[in-house]
Parts: sequence; C-alpha cells; structure tokens
Amino acid sequence: MAELNFVRGTIRGKVGQFVGSSWKGKPYIKTFTKPGNPRTADQIAVRTVFQKVSHIAKNIYKHVLKPYTFPAPRRQTAFNQMIAVNQAMFDAKAWEPKNLKIFEGPLHNPGLSSAAINAGNAVFSFATTGGEPTDKAIAVLLDAESGTVKHAEANRSAGAVSIPLAWIDPANYGRLHAYLAFSRLPELDPEEKGQVSITAHLAVTQ
Repeated sequence: MAELNFVRGTIRGKVGQFVGSSWKGKPYIKTFTKPGNPRTADQIAVRTVFQKVSHIAKNIYKHVLKPYTFPAPRRQTAFNQMIAVNQAMFDAKAWEPKNLKIFEGPLHNPGLSSAAINAGNAVFSFATTGGEPTDKAIAVLLDAESGTVKHAEANRSAGAVSIPLAWIDPANYGRLHAYLAFSRLPELDPEEKGQVSITAHLAVTQ
C-alpha cells in the first residue's frame, strides 16, 4: 500500500507508474519497472547445475542423505548440505557428473578400485583398509541419459556394493556414473558427532 506524506512532500510505495523511496535519508521518486526474469547464459547454466544436483539429492534424500549426513546439519537440511558441498560446480557454471559430491568430509575413502557391470548389477569395489569395518559404504549410481538414480549400502568390511540395473535401459550402460562415499554413525558417547568422507567417482565399465 502506498504512503503519501503531503506535509514532508514524500511518497513511499507505488503510486501509478511511480515508486517513492529514499537513499541515505533523502526521498526520491522513480518510474516503476516491472521485474523481469532474465535468462542470461550464466543464469541458465547455474539453473541447469541446480536442477541436476537437486534431482539427485531428492532421489537419495530419504535413504542416504537423511540417515548418513554427519555431523548432522543444525541450520540446514541434509538436502541443502549436499547442495552446499557442490558449490564448486555452481561457481564453474557447468554440470559435470564426475564432479558431483554426495558427501565431503575427513573420513577415509580409499576410492573406487572398479565400477563394472556384472550379471545385471553395477558392482562397486573398494579397499577395506583405512577405516572401521562398520563404516557404511554408500554407493550411488546415476544414469546420465535418463536421470535415473539408484543407491545401495554395505559395511566397509564387505569391500563391494552391488546395485541392480533393473529399470535402466541397457542402451544407457555407457552413460552410467558410480559414486562412493563413507559414513560413520555417532556412537553413544555424546562427544562423537559422526563423520563422512569425500566422494569418489568412476564411469561404469561394461
């Protein structure tokens, strides 16, 4: 609602095609310009990155991000935490599946020794050294062609995680990306906050 002060000769708010405001305590009037929705190349690129990352985050939120994000975010959701750890891609304004991060933290991640298709499964293999046997190995599979996202988990001691390829078109097998991260749940000690690892990536081989 516009506010007119005839005694002081000022206008606050929109009146017709004019907007009253102030700058450093001095009132001024300017013509009203309807806000636009600019779609510069940079804005479109950033939106594309956000759409890709948020799509994956939504698909793994319930079973991966929510139960395994540590330390647990206090002022943001686990979903927003994943968006935040991918800030480098937003800054680069370029969607690169190999640069996607599920988690980012100090827990040891030995990396993926292989990610290959075997008997209808994508098998993620990794070394079991460098952490606790009960650390959770979190595997995420992305079909970059269709956008299908699948996930599975196992203890670090297993040395491998398998994800069934059901619902993924064999024609897309050459566009599959494997991500591996580790999570250590908090223990009963109140000082233990839990932690996660960085994310390792490999293109899946057939």
